[in-house]
Amino acid sequence: MKTKQTLLAITTFLLTISISTATAQSSFKTDPQVATSIDNALIECIYNYKMNVPLLESSTNEKELQTYTTILQANSSTSKFWDWNSFKKDSIIYTSTNLPSDSLKKLNEKYYSMVKYVFTPVIFKNYPKEKMTVTDDIIPEDYIYAENKVDRKWALQDGTLKVCGYECNKAVAKFGGREWTVWYAPEITISDGPWKLYGLPGLILKANDATGTHTFEAISIRKSDRPIYLDKNITQLKISRDQFIKNKNKFEEDPMNNIPFAQIKSVTVNKNLNLIQINNKRTSARVSNKIKCSPLELE
Repeated sequence: MKTKQTLLAITTFLLTISISTATAQSSFKTDPQVATSIDNALIECIYNYKMNVPLLESSTNEKELQTYTTILQANSSTSKFWDWNSFKKDSIIYTSTNLPSDSLKKLNEKYYSMVKYVFTPVIFKNYPKEKMTVTDDIIPEDYIYAENKVDRKWALQDGTLKVCGYECNKAVAKFGGREWTVWYAPEITISDGPWKLYGLPGLILKANDATGTHTFEAISIRKSDRPIYLDKNITQLKISRDQFIKNKNKFEEDPMNNIPFAQIKSVTVNKNLNLIQINNKRTSARVSNKIKCSPLELE
């Protein structure tokens, strides 16, 4: 009975948790055995990340719009940008006491059965100092790499736009083989933003690349004191940033044929969401939807 009640609470939480502008109080503590505590956030900004990508077999240049929900936890020096649904799932785990192992397993199953798109990279800015730490996967392996936190060389431009209730200014820069136009809010004096975008006199609330393929836009901002933490994963493989981007983009060109067959231990098909999981990891949405490879970073 207790397990059923726990699962009911988990389901209710995942279905009804709101994106609130109220203060997000820290009601959980990280377990030092499974996570490294880095700092505490001052704000949490929730972004919709949208990919508008062409279908490979469309004769009319038809496109598919994929929408991910992501979250930036930030203070004046450090931040973490990751998947919003993963954040919610961790919130359950870290606020629940003595959660049975079978409930944890079913929590993961429930999570995967309800969420179609998961933003897999986790980006830590200024951790360690003057660097970024990124974790991501290339199925079936997990990877971690560091890159220098360098000047993005923004060109400030005329124009204003109201985003999420804040008056924003415009800036443009090139990064990762793409040209980015962003809108930042000087009223929010945190020099950060979604993904790997940062370095302006205010929080970046909207960003889109010149092709219109990738767009990040803030939908909620709230105060916070929740911990910023890095999960300890002893199976992660260390790699250079350049090698990871090269390998990841090559893999995404043809995910199913690029997965080493000998490393496949399990395959699960989720018909409701039209997804395939290999070794409990989601394959690219392109496996089922046959969309063109359109990575955030081209180089």
